[in-house]
Amino acid sequence: MNKYEALFDEILKQTQTRALEWRQLRRNANADLIFNPTLVYRQFSTEMRRRGNSFTVLLVEKKYDDPEHDFAYQRYAPELLVVDDDGELVTTLTDSVIEWRDLMRLASMVEAQSDKASKLFDAS
Repeated sequence: MNKYEALFDEILKQTQTRALEWRQLRRNANADLIFNPTLVYRQFSTEMRRRGNSFTVLLVEKKYDDPEHDFAYQRYAPELLVVDDDGELVTTLTDSVIEWRDLMRLASMVEAQSDKASKLFDAS
């Protein structure tokens, strides 16, 4: 397991145990950190401690037309961005380093556990 996979695995496990509390952000938040921010249709954020340091983890969901198809076919692309306390981007986890299906699994969990989904679905 490489360092990117280890980080992703830690984020996934902490999301499963609800140690990470995800909140939904405006889709145009953090536009200065996101590559192609106009493609973002939803965004989530959480705070994570790792090795004594605090980081913000952003789950960014994008949709774009897939150029491999002759017709308008939209592709879904989740990404994880890790930002330090100074607001600097530390790393980005995309399907180039993490399996797409694993990113999808995390995105499904985050959507179901987010603050806005809790308001909508949790009985209180």
